[in-house]
Amino acid sequence: MKIQEDKIKSVGLTLLYEPDGPTDPAVDIVLVHGIGGHPVRSWKCSDEGQSPTPITPTHPSSTRGKRLRKPPPTAQLRRTNSEPLLVKGEGFVGRSLSLLRKASFKSSSRLPLANFPEQLDQNPRNDVYWPLDFLPQSCPNARIFTWGYHTLVVDKKPLRLQGDIFAHASEFLLDLATTRATLGTLARPIVFVAHSTGGIMVKEILRVADIERDGALKDVLLSTCAVVFLGCPHRATEHSSLGGAVNNMASVTLSVEPDDPVLPQLCGGNSVEVEQGRQTFIRQWNEFNFRVKTFQESVIPSFADADERAAATIRRLSSFIGDPREKATTIGALHNNISRFWSMEDVGYQALASCLVEFVRNEEERRHVLNSKETDCLAAIVRPQVSHHGTHPAASYPGTCLWLYDLYDFQTWHNRSGPNKNKVLWIQGESGCGKTILLTSLRRRLTRQWGPAGASIIWSAADDYDTNAGVDASCGNPAISPAGIYRSLLGQLFLQDAGLRTALLTLYNQPRGDPEVFDDTQVTSFFSDYYINRTIQTPTKRTFVLVEIPDETGPVYVRELLSRLSCLAQNSDFSICVTSAYHSEIELDNIISIPMHIRNTDDILRFVNLNLMAEWEERNRAVMMVGRKARGVFLWAEIVVNILNAAISEGATQELIEYTLEEVPGDLHGLYEWMLSTLNDKERAEALILFQWVLLAAEPMRLNDLFIAVRLTDPNPFALYEKLGPFMSLDVGAPFSMRDLRQLRNSEITSDTPGQFHRWLRARSIGLLELKSDNTHPDINESLGLQRVQPIHCSVRSFFLSGRGFACLTTGNPSIPASLTTTDFLDMSHYSLLRACLTYLNMRDFESLGQSPKPTPTLKPTPFLKLDTQLRPLSTATTQRQLITSSYPFLQYAVSNLLFHLLSPTYFRYFLPQNELLLTLSANKFRLWKRWTSRLGTYDAEEIIALHTKTGCKTKGLMSPVHGARFRLERVLRKLGGC
Repeated sequence: MKIQEDKIKSVGLTLLYEPDGPTDPAVDIVLVHGIGGHPVRSWKCSDEGQSPTPITPTHPSSTRGKRLRKPPPTAQLRRTNSEPLLVKGEGFVGRSLSLLRKASFKSSSRLPLANFPEQLDQNPRNDVYWPLDFLPQSCPNARIFTWGYHTLVVDKKPLRLQGDIFAHASEFLLDLATTRATLGTLARPIVFVAHSTGGIMVKEILRVADIERDGALKDVLLSTCAVVFLGCPHRATEHSSLGGAVNNMASVTLSVEPDDPVLPQLCGGNSVEVEQGRQTFIRQWNEFNFRVKTFQESVIPSFADADERAAATIRRLSSFIGDPREKATTIGALHNNISRFWSMEDVGYQALASCLVEFVRNEEERRHVLNSKETDCLAAIVRPQVSHHGTHPAASYPGTCLWLYDLYDFQTWHNRSGPNKNKVLWIQGESGCGKTILLTSLRRRLTRQWGPAGASIIWSAADDYDTNAGVDASCGNPAISPAGIYRSLLGQLFLQDAGLRTALLTLYNQPRGDPEVFDDTQVTSFFSDYYINRTIQTPTKRTFVLVEIPDETGPVYVRELLSRLSCLAQNSDFSICVTSAYHSEIELDNIISIPMHIRNTDDILRFVNLNLMAEWEERNRAVMMVGRKARGVFLWAEIVVNILNAAISEGATQELIEYTLEEVPGDLHGLYEWMLSTLNDKERAEALILFQWVLLAAEPMRLNDLFIAVRLTDPNPFALYEKLGPFMSLDVGAPFSMRDLRQLRNSEITSDTPGQFHRWLRARSIGLLELKSDNTHPDINESLGLQRVQPIHCSVRSFFLSGRGFACLTTGNPSIPASLTTTDFLDMSHYSLLRACLTYLNMRDFESLGQSPKPTPTLKPTPFLKLDTQLRPLSTATTQRQLITSSYPFLQYAVSNLLFHLLSPTYFRYFLPQNELLLTLSANKFRLWKRWTSRLGTYDAEEIIALHTKTGCKTKGLMSPVHGARFRLERVLRKLGGC
């Protein structure tokens, strides 16, 4: 829908064009003329009734120019954009006629006449208003506005006491915000096209909008996606100040004397707002990352007067911002004609239209909806990954992490200004100092600040116990594959980066022999060799990439990841922040390193002062002792404060508290060891089984499952290991029932409800384990029994898997030889866990499982399990299997992770005992085999292997051809499946 030209208002905002299609317009294009301009005439070419271009200027550019001929005076009061729009005998000289007339004189222009053959030969229309005639064809999915305002002059002199350009800017901002709010189009991207001093007005409305906290006025800034300047003043030159350049351009568009005393007041040439607008615009350009394009006039008039040539040179030089991102383009026209185009073939219009089309296409790309092929490609890249890292919510420490936002390095990184613009912010610190809390706090702050502006917040965290990389999951130092982080980044950038989508789709569509697409090697190669080495442009104005590296990773991994992310930051507009353990030996050029454990002492002291329950007069001494001994490790301070508060509540004196502080080890692992030393022999034996399951399980276990698993585990498996060796894991013994479980195993654990077992778990783990819900919705509470048990921090995992933690729990146990290595102990633990899984499947309660294609449960769920859902009619064998499996605690885990515990020990992975495994699964008329395969849903060997090697399965890395277990296991499964 187009408006008629005679309906365009000379003052205010006018909607020129709106697409008729059902799809909402992608952008709003707003045209802003300079002071003395008009919403039509500033953009319109017309040769009707125009007088020839004078050889001498209509106004001098300096006091020396007053000797030149001036136009005849008139006593009539008029506006520079007077009505009607075109009056016979007045108007602007068309570009083609101007160039043609200039060709008859000696020209000092740098642009030869030969550059415009088409314009000289063609017979143009009498009038061309390109915002209506051309732009809707070039940008059919854009809504087009024009803004107009008046500036009064009399006798070629501007009147005093009328609104200046900043007053008009305030009206413009209010009018634009109100119109967008009325039409319900807030948050729609805006592209400003400004001519001459209209650029000053655009900068002013963005500056004023920046002051607003929220609302429709603030939305104008947040929605600005691009600004196009057509001959606008931006900076001072060696020949003139910024104010002088503003006055110069305003005198041309107003057709008044450049040294008129009223002119600076109207255009703001000598005001501080001009400089404030310039500085604010540069800052906003960096922060909001909108696109900027500048066009300059390139034709120097062939006047004999040197001052006039100098004035044109000043206008051209001041219209260049000086930033390589603007990619300035010259248009062969004088200042007034730089915004007018005769045809769509005009070189100037093509340059302007091409950048506008690109802006519209970028915004359309932001609304891109994935097709089926793209969806499949994305699914092949991204693997389902649930993070169960033991972390405290940021709300646990109110008032912390604020020191980061006051640092100059952070502010320059955040604002993308200065030398830190394209650097990676690396926050490193000792384990437990609060890096995850800081990154979570930063994420919330960025979401709150930049979310309304359409920013993209990308979060990626490496899995600290990933076995998919093909490494030994049972050892104490599992390697971490960087492919997980690369997959996460590529998957989250897939929607907003069209170039990335195209490249990945090309790889996805290539013929391949391996059914798996995008394995870890291919993903790593694509990310490091291709993606980060190209110029990356996305329509998203700000993209923040937050990467969390676990503390267990070594310096080689951290250096490699930082180096690649640094290259990504240099070739994009992404703001990248990384957290990791402290590595003083790593030094990279494009990195901003912030050692967190050195800077968060005040946060720790504030936390201790607020939470320590001591009430004696010299409590500050205890607070300072905790803060000093913590050495920047927040978790250490929190645990110690909890210990001291428990002692104070039981009547501990000041002397005892201070003595305890002196005795507590200052490092985190030493603190854990000191805490475990408070357990007696019986409690240590129970805690050993508990930590074995929590730390060596294939996935974080639910509280219900862990309760059954602890009951099933032999309290003293080491004696059986001395007798049978690794084959102890396959010795399941005679079957028994749930009813007999309490009397047979671990009778000291008498808990019957999730609440009781949770209290026992907290006591035996001395607070090192916690529950975490899978549900991320704050309004839905997951039942206690379905929540997952995990360490409170990744340092607890590293403490135990390094062998130090398990050594504390096995101290004084005569059945465990002192010469047992950490690897052998972890292998022995997996033997015990595998035996518990097989023992559970061998129980009499599951006699009906495996007897028919559609088994039904014959027993009621145990009293310990509380189902949250009602039973529904079974329609398929799959839903029936899922229902039965979920009806018994630990059954789903035992079925899904049987092979994980079978292949985790080093011996079984390299030398799988085929005969012994075959005998165990086929005993008693294949009881274990039938029960296991009935829950899996298949007894076919290939299908079973496929289930355990699918994307995201923890067993996949253990079946690597390097180990050889897969081939031996396939032979056993085929033998059993054929029976």
